[in-house]
Amino acid sequence: MRYLVSPEFTAKFAALAPTDIDRIARFLKLIETSDRQELINSNAAGITLLGDSVYLAKLGSTRLYLTFSQDNEGEYLLLLDATVEFSQDQGGAQTLFAVNNPRTNTALNPKFNTAINPKFNTAINPKFNTAINPKFNTAINPRFNTAINPRFNTAINPRFNTAINPRFNSSLNPRFNSSINPRLNRAFGGPYLYSLELEQKGYLVRANDLVDLLFDAKGNHIGQLVRTDQQVQAEFDEKGVWVGYMVRANASVALQFTVEGNWSGMLI
Repeated sequence: MRYLVSPEFTAKFAALAPTDIDRIARFLKLIETSDRQELINSNAAGITLLGDSVYLAKLGSTRLYLTFSQDNEGEYLLLLDATVEFSQDQGGAQTLFAVNNPRTNTALNPKFNTAINPKFNTAINPKFNTAINPKFNTAINPRFNTAINPRFNTAINPRFNTAINPRFNSSLNPRFNSSINPRLNRAFGGPYLYSLELEQKGYLVRANDLVDLLFDAKGNHIGQLVRTDQQVQAEFDEKGVWVGYMVRANASVALQFTVEGNWSGMLI
């Protein structure tokens, strides 16, 4: 059987340890010599149906998410994502892996890259660029634009919309979904919240096209981001109080500001 890979799988594959890559390589050979039913029935793959045509293959500590589809050339297997589970004794002490690590990649570090440093680049500094400053641009200010305020728009409020509430939607809860828990899945990779000293403060989980959920390093839900336009996201705490905003500096880096416009951290 043929197999294809998703962009998410490709990104995760590059971050895996050699032992995990070896497991996947052996699984790929199994795919090439098997049809769909043989693959599902194979004890070596340990494939189970999760639901909605998505399957899980357990290869030791490596987890592969896959589905089957077909095109003009026939049926094929699509690899959707890859995760790796930590053992319980590893989880607390393991350094959280980051695909984009500002400590090792100077292009992501504002101390070395002035293009993403608001002290040098006024285009991404709300104190100089009024278009990204909620005090001057009411379209991105939750106090004036109720559409981006969870206290008025229940669609973006986890208390009313259970689809984006990790207490009700376990797929968005890192305590139940190990694939989005960086302490259980060493291939998670981010994005992470960083302090200005590049210390990891938490991480982000995408809920939908408008809302991203924020969790602290222990997996506690601490707030959410609401998209206001292509460059700015409003930040709210877990109670729906507006506490700041994120300004996109480039494709990999967003800068965190307080309501007053003070630079307080980064999302990378």
